[in-house]
Amino acid sequence: MSNIREEYKGAKKSKFMQAVFIGALAGAAISLFDKDTRYSVLENSKSCMGNMKEFIKNPNGVLKQVSETSSKVRSTVEKISDDVSFISQKVEEMKDIPSQVAQVVMETKEVFAAEEEESSSSQQDRISLN
Repeated sequence: MSNIREEYKGAKKSKFMQAVFIGALAGAAISLFDKDTRYSVLENSKSCMGNMKEFIKNPNGVLKQVSETSSKVRSTVEKISDDVSFISQKVEEMKDIPSQVAQVVMETKEVFAAEEEESSSSQQDRISLN
């Protein structure tokens, strides 16, 4: 019984993909009615064929370009990774700053409070001496 279901599902998928492919071909054919589209497809096809011929004539050159490009991409990714690491480190350092600022403010407040107490007590001493 389960084999019949699997075969039915497989046939359904196959028909669906077949219909999608036919629809894509029909859409492509209809789009070629436009002159600009035909010209663009023709030019892109010529360019693609030229690139393929170049690859067939000189595969080592193309492979060298691919290798150079991949090494550039790799170095760029490494730089980005280093930059992200640096930025995340700075963000972590900045998270500590509010607690440090709060501590400095509290210490400053304590110092001012102590100075205020000293000045008020010295004023009271002067008043009592007079």
